[in-house]
Amino acid sequence: MANTAGFFGFRRWGVASGPPNFAFNSNPPYRIAAGYSTAIFFGDAVRMNYVGPTGFVETWVVGDGAGSATRILAGIFVGCQYFSTGQQKTVWNRYWPGSDATGDVTAYVIDDPEAQFVVQANSGPINYTNIGQNVDIVATPVGNTTTGISGMSIGTPTTTATLPFKVMNLVTTPPTANGSDITTANNYVIVSFNNLLGKVVAGV
Repeated sequence: MANTAGFFGFRRWGVASGPPNFAFNSNPPYRIAAGYSTAIFFGDAVRMNYVGPTGFVETWVVGDGAGSATRILAGIFVGCQYFSTGQQKTVWNRYWPGSDATGDVTAYVIDDPEAQFVVQANSGPINYTNIGQNVDIVATPVGNTTTGISGMSIGTPTTTATLPFKVMNLVTTPPTANGSDITTANNYVIVSFNNLLGKVVAGV
């Protein structure tokens, strides 16, 4: 059965040694600048910005070069906490709407170097010959402001070493489920981090 496009970003699949541990970085937490006006959705890839304002995470942009001294993959965004200007109280949200914060925003990011994620191919199909190759994100469509879920997917795998993710495996079960048909476009792919903040900063 042909797959249907229904992009959801990067969803936790497991770690290299087994099932997911559902951990994210919280000590110290990542931050989003209060004035950062681009929405960041649950399951979006985020980067660390060393240009300005420095030391904050932002949504990953297609073509960003991991290993760059300016913008480096930080991980996968899974929610945030901030003091709402409009509500005058601290709120927890699965996505950053791009406004309404007084002060910086606490961002929760999965940054385990061994983490693996399932993500949908934007076109494809991606097949077994692509395992071990690297891949960039496709950032359109943007996430859903009702559900807060990412709209990111992945593009065509290549051997380019600086891309942010590596193809590890394919999802083939249940055999009739959406994304399990590896012969048609938009199949589900398991990826891991290829270039990540904790791995590449020492070499910058």
